[in-house]
Amino acid sequence: MPVGNLIGPENAGFMLIMANFQAERLALAVMAYMTAQMALEACMDYVKDRVAFGKPLSKHQVIRHKLAEMATKVDVAREYAYRVAARMQAGKTAIQEVSMAKNFATDVADFVTYEAVQIFGGMGYMRESVVERLYRDNRILSIGGGTHEIMNEIISKQMGL
Repeated sequence: MPVGNLIGPENAGFMLIMANFQAERLALAVMAYMTAQMALEACMDYVKDRVAFGKPLSKHQVIRHKLAEMATKVDVAREYAYRVAARMQAGKTAIQEVSMAKNFATDVADFVTYEAVQIFGGMGYMRESVVERLYRDNRILSIGGGTHEIMNEIISKQMGL
């Protein structure tokens, strides 16, 4: 390639791609916790209106406990992603942390969207349901930017293993 066509230093393309991966993985972590947040919000609305066994779903202890677990996981995923973003913005290396944030947030999105479909019951599986769409679209988040297994490999290397 002629020198005039280079968009960066010669032989530095791989490092530029690797630097971009960090921002991509952080963006996927954000998309994952927001997917989970949207599913949680849909559930919060649904359980107030849906009646089962003579009372709203929100009055059933098992549903309240599911929602509490979902909310806890979403908050932790969001706060950790914020922490990693701040670290990256400060110019600090965050290879391990961003890989952890992506894995954790995508695990949270898997858990929360699954529970959302459970809470919605049969309606959660129907195409017109927002939680069906979130559950279906969520799957790509743990694959994009490197699979869960690739993230674990990166994390373990950063740990010196």
